[in-house]
Amino acid sequence: MLSRLHLRQPSRHSTAKNVVELAVGGPIGRWFARHGWAAFTLPLPFLVLIFYWNTPAPSPFVRVHEFVHVAQDDAHPFFFVFWVKYLAELARHGYRGNRYERDAYAVERDAEAKGLPDWAR
Repeated sequence: MLSRLHLRQPSRHSTAKNVVELAVGGPIGRWFARHGWAAFTLPLPFLVLIFYWNTPAPSPFVRVHEFVHVAQDDAHPFFFVFWVKYLAELARHGYRGNRYERDAYAVERDAEAKGLPDWAR
């Protein structure tokens, strides 16, 4: 089961691409949720897909984390460049040591400590 979420997002001035947020349910969503995945961001040439696993209402902190990945993709001239850099970091340092994940978790922790941005409330 796949459904599009219509949630408030950061202003279009902060992201170059459209962002589509999707809730994935059923066996696939349950599998990812059971294995500890809250979400996955997939940058494409003209948009970014964010998949949330097995929830119609994702955590606002997870959303903040995923939108850091949207910004990281925006910082690269072509989506594939971000993919290569992200995967190289993953191969060298693992998930938790990946600088892109460290940056996203830092923003997520900051939101937990200081409050969510207006768009994520």
